[in-house]
Amino acid sequence: MSSQPDTPFVRRLAAELSLFGYRVEVVTRNTGDVDLGDLLEASRGAALIAVDPGKQTVDVVVAPHRSGGRARYESERLDPRRRADTNAAVLAERFRARLTELGIAPSSGMVPPEPVIAERIDAPASALVSRPVERRLWVSGAVGGTSGGVGFVPDAQLEIRAFPVPWLSTSAFAKLSPFAAEVSSGKGQTDVRFLSGGVLIDAYPLRDEVVVKAGVGAMLVNAEMSGRASAPWRGGDDSVLVPAGLVDVGGALRLSSRVSAELVGFVGLCAPRVGIRFAGRPVAHYGRPFLGGSLGLAVGVF
Repeated sequence: MSSQPDTPFVRRLAAELSLFGYRVEVVTRNTGDVDLGDLLEASRGAALIAVDPGKQTVDVVVAPHRSGGRARYESERLDPRRRADTNAAVLAERFRARLTELGIAPSSGMVPPEPVIAERIDAPASALVSRPVERRLWVSGAVGGTSGGVGFVPDAQLEIRAFPVPWLSTSAFAKLSPFAAEVSSGKGQTDVRFLSGGVLIDAYPLRDEVVVKAGVGAMLVNAEMSGRASAPWRGGDDSVLVPAGLVDVGGALRLSSRVSAELVGFVGLCAPRVGIRFAGRPVAHYGRPFLGGSLGLAVGVF
């Protein structure tokens, strides 16, 4: 018996019980139907299943096997991690086992029992559909590159991302360029390496099997320069730390409930920009603006 007999959970449960050989009758439950024992007695069935989708619980009532006996009441909780059809299959198997223990089975020669499926009407049927557990903390690793005035610089990134609410995340990240960018002129060459770290705030207009995000961030960029020159010039080492702001846009594809493949693009500005000089003269600069992208994997921790 159900207030909405066409829901996927009710249809699957009825089908599973029919496959076991039971005769299943599905009827509409009225608002005034409250006592499960009275419902079972009025239906003249052998058993009744009442589903409360709001509390994710199932009440099972089995009619007395012998005259004068008492009905048997049991209660189980649905697993919210399972899909509705999986919960229905598991419940049908447990229900068959209960009836078999009581000597009520299609093969026993008795009149086939009539399980009645009851669903309370004070909660929407959509509550029966189990949804994936959203992870609140993610760790991601990515490889990509950045271009901002000294050519394309490959980099690797590690990010820790937390979701205070499902549609918003805050992140801390660190980025390292494993290979140096080379800047040269007639007076010498300079190898430039970048190390940066910062924070991001991203909003998620879509977060399902496909994920879309956009956000803003701030970071510190450390540029380490190592110069080489021929006489009469002399090369030297130097480093500079500058702040920067950026915006990012990205998308992801859920590979499982814990793993996503991510593609992100970004653009930003350093203030001030990083300058590279030979013999006191500027030959290149970095960070006005810089842009790049990355491809990586994110793993949900919990």
